[in-house]
Amino acid sequence: MGGQLGEIPNSIRNVAAGRFEDGPALEAELQRATAILDDRILTGHEVTEADLRAGWVKAGGGRFHAKALVIATGSVAQIFSAAPDGAFGGDVTYHVESRPDQFSGRDVVVVGGGDSATLDALELAATASSVKLVHRSEKLTARPDIVERVRQDRRIEDLSGWEVESVRGNEGLEGVVLLHPSTSERREVAAGGLVVKISRLPSTAVFRGQLELDRREAIVVDVALHTSQPGVFAAGDVVAGSYWRVATAFGQGVLTARSILRHLEAMQ
Repeated sequence: MGGQLGEIPNSIRNVAAGRFEDGPALEAELQRATAILDDRILTGHEVTEADLRAGWVKAGGGRFHAKALVIATGSVAQIFSAAPDGAFGGDVTYHVESRPDQFSGRDVVVVGGGDSATLDALELAATASSVKLVHRSEKLTARPDIVERVRQDRRIEDLSGWEVESVRGNEGLEGVVLLHPSTSERREVAAGGLVVKISRLPSTAVFRGQLELDRREAIVVDVALHTSQPGVFAAGDVVAGSYWRVATAFGQGVLTARSILRHLEAMQ
């Protein structure tokens, strides 16, 4: 229970009046609060099959039927096959927050153009030899105030329109080959560290073909979080256009509960 909270290493301060040291701390509090559900919580039951029209899911070898279903499967990280987390003796990382000083004095490539990538680039620039910020889009998608800080930091080189094609090294990382898709141009840059902060993908594979999904395969919902399938609702990061924050997920959870109640009352 708790989804991606276990992956958040930084403090959480945007949840009502609470403040938590990190994701696992908030996760532990939520687990204590859900203890009242007792054996109705079934962990270790991965959903492997679903028929949303018939109202059932298969998990842990059993089939579970319901008058209403809520999809809150969150998102999954995108992984570079050539550079998985921890490759080259740890020179490739997807979570630099826990060791921000590990690339001191090295040339670092940061992949991504959102808030997480740009904030990492700014922090790494304080101790790294150089920082190259690589992203596919033509401009950074981070908050305007963060983008302005990146532009003002001469230690950061913004490489828009580029993507990582491959990496090179032996025991440690030595270089990263970049590709500019629109021109087919390639260039290799020296790198002793690679930090990957690309967007996550909605976890909807088991529901494909049964619901309306957007181009990123996130679930399309209405204002009450109904999906295109009657009796099926969605909440959290799996929802199309959702703002990926803990507070947002909490709020959508409450709204979904109200929508389900109204749905069940209408069936009576």
